[in-house]
Amino acid sequence: MGHFGEKLRRLRGDRTQKSVAEDLNIPQTTLSSLEKQEGIPRGEILKNLADYFSVAIEYFYDAPELRSSEDAKAWLQGLRTNFESRDTVATHSNMQYDSKTLEQIAAKLREKRDKTSEK
Repeated sequence: MGHFGEKLRRLRGDRTQKSVAEDLNIPQTTLSSLEKQEGIPRGEILKNLADYFSVAIEYFYDAPELRSSEDAKAWLQGLRTNFESRDTVATHSNMQYDSKTLEQIAAKLREKRDKTSEK
């Protein structure tokens, strides 16, 4: 759909930068620089823009590429096939963990599994 600045300009429409900046109580130069940037501002600036234009904050983010259900099923089956000999946890996270942290997480999960199995 385009980067942040393009989305912001689209929302502004025919209104002038000056009038929108005054409504938002920010300098016109700030609005102008926001419309030129590709990155998304954070915090109160982003919230104020979303509130002013009556859009969800998520409007400014690109939607992730979605896979079909069949692709997802095939991917999960591949995980099961490739990792049958060890415990595996799949998550939806972009965070990267070092091996020590991963082992700590795995140990806690095994502990919970074992407690559940005893019941």
